[in-house]
Amino acid sequence: MSIAAVELSDLPEIRTVIENAIRGRVVQSDQDAQGLVAVIDAILRGWEVDQSDSVHVKYVLGGRIVGVALVKNFWNLSTLFVEPAYQRQGIGRALVEAVIAECKLRSAKPVLKVNSSTVAVTFYLSLGFRQMGPGLDRPGGCVPLEYAFD
Repeated sequence: MSIAAVELSDLPEIRTVIENAIRGRVVQSDQDAQGLVAVIDAILRGWEVDQSDSVHVKYVLGGRIVGVALVKNFWNLSTLFVEPAYQRQGIGRALVEAVIAECKLRSAKPVLKVNSSTVAVTFYLSLGFRQMGPGLDRPGGCVPLEYAFD
């Protein structure tokens, strides 16, 4: 197992991980899944164009990418996805801890923010995030959370 920086050549595999996670755990309908995959794909295309203000890491197990996290502007946790078969094994936690360590040193803000899917809120709360307002009614949910850097 290893956590490493994402490379451009990783993007096809990362897109598969993200789609599998969205379809396997985040949303139920195919239409909602397609919409959310398109939103995440736009985020990835933005990263492809400009990687200078982000932390993008992958979790590799047995030569395969099984998890990924992207933080834009060193404070906006834009994506965190783990293949469904590898969830609840500490991979998401390891990815979040890795981006927190990096962003704490580079962020202009004293917090890491995320708009969490409904199914991941308990996970983020267990890591020390706190809810910052009511959730929004979007496919998969959208609950604003933040983690204060020490």
